Amino acid sequence: MSSPVRLSALQALLGGLLALVLTLLPLGPLRPGLQAMPLRQGSPERPLPESSEALANRSPFSQSAYYPLALQPDRQLYRPHADWLGQLILPSVEEKALRRGDWVWLDLEQAPPGQEALIGQRLGLTWADQPRLQAMVEAVSTDVRLGQAARDAAAAANVVPTRLDGRLAVGPLQSLAGARPQDSVNVRLEGVSLEGDTLRISKPPLQTTGRWLGLVTVLGRDSSSGDPHRWRVRHYDRSDADFSGVEESIRIPKLPPDRFGRVMLDPSGLVASELNPEGWLISGAPGPDGVFTVQALQPRALLSLKPTRVVRGTAAGLREIDRENWAKAALRRGTLTSTAITSKPKELPLAQPGQRALLIHLFGGIGGRDGEPSPAWTTTGHLALGEAEVVLDPFSGEPQLDLRYHQIYANNPNGIVSGSQDWSAYAGNLQRGWLGTRPFSDVLVPLDGPLLDALALQAEIISARYRTGDGHGVALVTPATSCVQDSSQALWIALDQLRAEQRLAGIAPDPDSRLSRLGRGLEELLTPFGMVRPDWRHNAQVTAMAGTGLRQDSPGGPAQPAFMANQGPVAVLLSLRSMLPRRAHDGLASVFLRQGLPLWILRTNQIPGNNPALEPVAPTTVLGHLPVVGTLVPRLMDGLVPPLLGAPLGFSVLVLLLYGALALGIGFASGFLNGAWRWGGQGGAGWPGLLRRAAALLVLPALVEELIFRGLLLPHPLEGVPGPAMAAWGALSVGLFVAYHPLAARLWYPQGRAVSDDPRFLLQCTLLGSACVLVYGLTGSLWSAVGLHWLAVVVWLEALGGQQRLEPNSLD
Repeated sequence: MSSPVRLSALQALLGGLLALVLTLLPLGPLRPGLQAMPLRQGSPERPLPESSEALANRSPFSQSAYYPLALQPDRQLYRPHADWLGQLILPSVEEKALRRGDWVWLDLEQAPPGQEALIGQRLGLTWADQPRLQAMVEAVSTDVRLGQAARDAAAAANVVPTRLDGRLAVGPLQSLAGARPQDSVNVRLEGVSLEGDTLRISKPPLQTTGRWLGLVTVLGRDSSSGDPHRWRVRHYDRSDADFSGVEESIRIPKLPPDRFGRVMLDPSGLVASELNPEGWLISGAPGPDGVFTVQALQPRALLSLKPTRVVRGTAAGLREIDRENWAKAALRRGTLTSTAITSKPKELPLAQPGQRALLIHLFGGIGGRDGEPSPAWTTTGHLALGEAEVVLDPFSGEPQLDLRYHQIYANNPNGIVSGSQDWSAYAGNLQRGWLGTRPFSDVLVPLDGPLLDALALQAEIISARYRTGDGHGVALVTPATSCVQDSSQALWIALDQLRAEQRLAGIAPDPDSRLSRLGRGLEELLTPFGMVRPDWRHNAQVTAMAGTGLRQDSPGGPAQPAFMANQGPVAVLLSLRSMLPRRAHDGLASVFLRQGLPLWILRTNQIPGNNPALEPVAPTTVLGHLPVVGTLVPRLMDGLVPPLLGAPLGFSVLVLLLYGALALGIGFASGFLNGAWRWGGQGGAGWPGLLRRAAALLVLPALVEELIFRGLLLPHPLEGVPGPAMAAWGALSVGLFVAYHPLAARLWYPQGRAVSDDPRFLLQCTLLGSACVLVYGLTGSLWSAVGLHWLAVVVWLEALGGQQRLEPNSLD
């Protein structure tokens, strides 16, 4: 998923810096706070050579054949998981040739009322005959030939689509069905129409787990069964609105450990869990003995529309996102919190069935004795976008949340397949779900349907590209290609195309509309320097062209343009704000909150939390596990990459003019400045000498001092620090900046002592420091402060006699 990039001097420099960072990454501790331990096969330090997917498939509970379709549970206790549900089957090469287009087989396992006779049949599954949808499908269809990178990934125990190797025109359905070595991808279907023996869908399939749903509380082991996987549960009783229903013995398997020696979810902690009284939503099917067998579970408390905490106000909400959400107190193993952030009294972000919300997902690391390494004191985590909807619980009839994730996921040992997944497929799956091993943060943002629909489509396009590796069969994580980069790309393209559709419809953009305000906030976050990655813009054009339904590869016409995924240093530079999942998660949530939208944060920590060898670890930015440094590095990066043109340039010029009027007026009135303006002669060597000295002054004092007194000391505007606190930090910055000059004159710069002791000079320093604080606060750009500082010093030294007050060849 790359294209060649010609290196300029700037790109070479950035590439060198990136190489240095990547070289240093392995130097951090294996697991912070733990001593080295003896190595054992099947441990985090010595993983087994097989994929976790292959290891899990040795268990009968991971085999689809273990769940006979003819056996059904008690309909009084269980509900169908979905109206249309089944397992995807990749057609053979010969079968594929019998039908045109992107299609697969579907072994149907659930059907809506009136269509039950279809259950158990193998039907064709393809896309609805909609020009835009067909064009989108065709845009991502590609020939697949596994290259050396795919073979290397497989040798490293990652699951790669070996069954797709050599196939031509592989579309999204085929890449989904063939993503694993065997047919094991189960899906829910939406927007379904039946035409003969073929199902047509108008929406991408949603990966899921289990044919049936139940709502239970766990009572304890069923010791009388002799089966270590059997548990006694009591079902929810709707008439009493509690768990006083039927008691039953079901199977909740403990699956084999993965290649790192970890069990994804240990059911032995369910009884003692503080979440057990509120129950568990279980999904699965009867085994060959008729005993209902759980394949995935979800804590019911997570779905509740009654938050455990309510935070009022934007400032408090920003603190919640930046600090409290991942504070040490919020990382207790086995816990769940639900935090609503809103500015309106007695109003919650989500309440009514049908309401939809953007989901911003982030998971953290695995710590403890059996944890994973945190190279270079950094836990990257993983980011995904998705959607939440308020639906009616089929058991209680109460409104609750339904969560789905648009997983743009690289090839991995667990067999997690890139694409849209519900909770049971991604988080709560007993085989490959992260609920029991990682901390989660899901931020829900109520939004209108068009943006969510556009995002879902763009995420599916990128997910389909990941499943085929743009034809190479593997998608690997790089600084420029990753879950966070490409989720951000999907969001940016969705916004860009919504605005384009408005322009085509003749709708004049309203700068005060929610879409416009969100667009500006997201542009600021996702496009450093105000520049969009060229491959993002190119891919937006490709999808827009496909969306028209007009192909360009007709006979005699130009070829359909291909998608791009640049890997060069420029792409890395333009991705700094969206490179690490924690930065993107917090940044996106803060943008929406500052635009007046309420938020809902769902946090879980390794549920059920009974494994003392595991501890939840917060995701971080670069060097985030190092005190102070973990805060300063992202702060500095934020200050160096904001837009330079447009509003930031206007603010910079305005502050410069205001500062210049005050500084010159006060300077001449006090007598500190005197004489006529004179350029180019005071330092000798005419204008060439002036330019050399000005270049040196740009580095020191302008850049160095601004990095220290603004970049490192001041919270960046994106951190969301309240106004009074920012004013206090600004006053401290100015005070230290002023005090620094006489201190420097006494310690290492004696030629400036006479000037630095002059109260009129210190007043000028106060004006300059205040102006730099102001322009940094308005623009978020250190370069604006550096430019103002540099111009002030150059004018004073070179045009207004400042050099004469210092010893020859001095720079300050």
